[in-house]
Amino acid sequence: MGSRRLAVIGGGIAGLAGARAALDAAREAGLDLAVTVYEAGEAPGGKVRTERIDGVDVEWGPDSFLAAKPRGRELAGELGLAGELVGTGPAARRAYLLVGGRLRPLPSGLWMGVPGGLGALAGAVRSGILGPVGAARVALEPFLPRDRRPDRSVAEVARRRLGRQAADRLVAPLILGVWGTPASTVSFEAALPQLAGGRSLVLAALRRPPATGPPFLAVRGGLGRLIAGLVAGLGSRRIRTGTTVERLRPGARTGFRLSLGGREARADAVLVAVPAPVAARLLAETSPGAALALGWIGYRSSAVVLVRYPRGALVREMDGSGFLAAPEDGTAVAACTWLGQKWPHLGVPGDWLRAFVTSPEALALDDDELGARVERELGRVMRAREPAHDVRLVRWTDALPVYGPGHLRRVAAAERALPPGLALAGASYRGIGLPDCIESGERAARGLVGWLSGGPAG
Repeated sequence: MGSRRLAVIGGGIAGLAGARAALDAAREAGLDLAVTVYEAGEAPGGKVRTERIDGVDVEWGPDSFLAAKPRGRELAGELGLAGELVGTGPAARRAYLLVGGRLRPLPSGLWMGVPGGLGALAGAVRSGILGPVGAARVALEPFLPRDRRPDRSVAEVARRRLGRQAADRLVAPLILGVWGTPASTVSFEAALPQLAGGRSLVLAALRRPPATGPPFLAVRGGLGRLIAGLVAGLGSRRIRTGTTVERLRPGARTGFRLSLGGREARADAVLVAVPAPVAARLLAETSPGAALALGWIGYRSSAVVLVRYPRGALVREMDGSGFLAAPEDGTAVAACTWLGQKWPHLGVPGDWLRAFVTSPEALALDDDELGARVERELGRVMRAREPAHDVRLVRWTDALPVYGPGHLRRVAAAERALPPGLALAGASYRGIGLPDCIESGERAARGLVGWLSGGPAG
C-alpha cells in the first residue's frame, strides 16, 4: 500500500488532536500517512487563546475543562503537562446568582441547576433565590409521572418538572453561562444527557456521587500550552495557517479535491473540523444530505470582557469563584469570574473580573460602548469605589453552537449521509468542552485511518 493523504480542515483543538491521533493510528497500522492541517486563521488553536497581561495568563476563550471528563487530563499528560495542571482555588466552592440586583449564594447540592434534595432547596430559600412556593413545587417533582415526550428544550422540561421559578433562576442561568444561549433554545437531551430519560430530575441529582477534588482544571501558563504541545508534536510543516478551504469536491476517480484559493490539493480522506455552518457549505457537493442536516445547527456570538480594578477598589468581598446572572435581570453580563479567587495560581495583582457576554442586544454595541456597559454593571454589583483602570475585550462571532431540540438526531443523520473517507469533528456535534472536542477529533481520525487501512470507517 502506497502513501495515503489525510486533510484536516480546521486547526482548532479538535483538528489538531485528530491529526495527532491519525498519525499515531497510522504508525500502529503500518500505514504511510501524510497529514496536512488547513487553518484559515493566522494561528492554530481556534477558540483557545491565552494572552499574558502584566504577568497574568488570561484566557480569552475557555478558561478550563471539566476534571470529570478524563480526556483533557490525559492529553495534558501525554504532552508532558501533567505536572502543570491546576485546579480551582478553595474559594471556588462558593458561587453566586445575580437576581433582583443582588448577589445571592447558590446553595450546595445543585447539579446542573437541579436541586439534589431538601438541603439544596432550603439553601435556595434562605438565599432568596426561591420562595417557599417555588421550593415546594420542586419538592413535588419526584412524584410526577415519567415524561416520555420527544426531545424538547431545557426550559420546557425544567419548567414542567421543577416549576417556572426554579427553572428560570437555577437552570436557565447555568445554561446561559455554559452554552451562551437561552435555555429555551437548547436541547435537553443534548445538553443534559445524564438527566434525559430518567423518571425524576431531582432524584437523579440526589444520586450523583459527591465531587472529589476541584471540578475544573486549567494549565499553568494557560491552555494555549495544549495547543503549543500539539503543534510541536505535529511539526509546523504539517500545518498550513492562513489557508481557507473554499471548496471540497469528490476526486476524479477516488478521494477528494480541496480548493485553496487559486490552487488545489488532493486527499484520500478528509476530517472536517470546522463549525457546522462552514462544514455544511463545504459538504454541499460531496454530501448534500449531510449538508442539509448540518444546516439546521445554528451559532451564536459572544464576548469576553476583562475589567481590571486596583486592589481594594471593590467594596463587595470576592469570596467565591464569581456569579451567574438570572436572565430576568436583563444584564449584558451572563456570567462573571473573580479571576484571582477562582485561579489563585495566577497571582492577579488587583481586582480583576472576567465577564462573559451573550446578549445580542449588548453585542450590537461597539467595543467602547460594550466595555463601558459591562464596567457599569460590574461596578454596580461589586460596589466599586473608583472606575476600572483597564477594560479590554475579545469578540467571538458565531462561535457558540446551539444544540436545539432534535440536535443529536440531526448529527446522526449527517454522519450517516457522509461518504466513506469523510468525517466530522468539533464542538458542533456532541459536546462543547475541550475534552469533548479532543475526543471528537481523535475518534473521527482513528475511524478514517481504519478505513484507509482497509477496515471499517467507523
